[in-house]
Amino acid sequence: MEMFIPDSLLKTLQEIGEIGGTDAYLVGGSVRDLILKRETHDIDIVVEGDAISVAENVKTYWHGEIQVHHQFGTATVTSANPTYPKIDFVTARCETYQQPATLPNVEEGTLTDDLLRRDFSINALAMRINSDDFGDVIDITGGIEDLKTGTIRVLHDDSYFDDPTRIFRAFRYAGRYSFRINETDSDLIREALPFISDLSGERIRNELDRILLEDNATEIVRMLSEFDVFEVIFKDWRITPDLINGLKTAEDSIKWSSIHLKDDTLLKKNIRWMALFGLDESGCLPTYHIEALCYRLVLDHQLHRIAGHQKETVCEEESATVLRGVFEKVGYGLADNTTFDFINGKWCLVDSGNKSTYIYDEGDIYKIQTPLATYSGLKNVLSKIVEDTRDSEIYHLLREFPLETLALGCTDGNLSELHRECINNFLLRQRSVKPIITGDDLIQWGEEPGEHFQKILHYLFAAQLDGRISCKQDAFTIFQEYKQ
Repeated sequence: MEMFIPDSLLKTLQEIGEIGGTDAYLVGGSVRDLILKRETHDIDIVVEGDAISVAENVKTYWHGEIQVHHQFGTATVTSANPTYPKIDFVTARCETYQQPATLPNVEEGTLTDDLLRRDFSINALAMRINSDDFGDVIDITGGIEDLKTGTIRVLHDDSYFDDPTRIFRAFRYAGRYSFRINETDSDLIREALPFISDLSGERIRNELDRILLEDNATEIVRMLSEFDVFEVIFKDWRITPDLINGLKTAEDSIKWSSIHLKDDTLLKKNIRWMALFGLDESGCLPTYHIEALCYRLVLDHQLHRIAGHQKETVCEEESATVLRGVFEKVGYGLADNTTFDFINGKWCLVDSGNKSTYIYDEGDIYKIQTPLATYSGLKNVLSKIVEDTRDSEIYHLLREFPLETLALGCTDGNLSELHRECINNFLLRQRSVKPIITGDDLIQWGEEPGEHFQKILHYLFAAQLDGRISCKQDAFTIFQEYKQ
């Protein structure tokens, strides 16, 4: 397949090739994307031998900066020329897995070793960048043929078992490039699915974060759901068609926010995750399930201690019996269908009967709080808003919700036009309104400072929001009426 290398990248690679010689190669996704004539951002150079030494020489030549990780034999070089991309230099290595879903043992190796350790054939490509052979592609796994046929294929049958995160990546690449997953790979994925449970929450979350950033995220999520991947992560997590459509709502919300909320710091990731947890009643996960998932995947959450008890030693075989006793002693009886999982160094209890999730750690019991579970709460609050609801009431109903939750509501077609307008008005006008009257004004009007100050100020601010106050004279009149 013909390769197109932009002039700016061509010059960069030629300069690295002059320094690294025949020991340095462009590898992986960069080669794949150049063959597919797609823009590439991550430039990885594999060096047979000492990658750090080559990186140091490139840094000197470019008058740039370098970050070195000696323990991994890697370095990142940033040129003084801002038009040059950051370049990652990696010493060629081989990897072996002692057991599934664990990080591999790494040793220095050859280019062939380095290519054979990779996930898919389309990523196991290298390109020579030395002056004599510049542009020659090294393909020892049939990656070019798979690029021609649009096929996702791992390099050996144990690949998904060794690293189950490759399951997520297989679907991500399939969705990004409109490729198909090899039939044999589909069978291997189904066999390896249970090992997803052995992955740390951070590794799963990182893979899903990358998927949610893809232009074709909805299709990738749909493909993952067809393989029951989400139910392996959390048994009650079922992806409905409405939930998948919610991801489009999330992207609409992010676009809307980029125009209307430029001065705010918005956690776009949280908007996407809220959509993935469901927006409408039929597909929305209950709050206690969202709490459990946020803990499992180390998403945005806090633990709030609700009870303490004498520390109990809890082994896996006796977890249900011991923990039930602990919870009963502090007044939290657990339903029969409660599940007990040791996650992230603590016990996570999902009590479906009482619709609660708890964390137990060394005698202390915690509840999970997360902004990602606030969307159903927003819908409950919106149900209280009707045509003649005062602006001050709407303000006080909406002000406690995270910005991301409200931004999502602005574009959610499941909400009524009235409720979307209320959210829009709050975000674009109400929340920036400053009180006309302060405590100093009350003192000037003869009011003695005290606890009642806040009540008076609250009353006057509500009158301001409702349009009854537009200046201090109006406020003084309202104040006198309030005092009578």
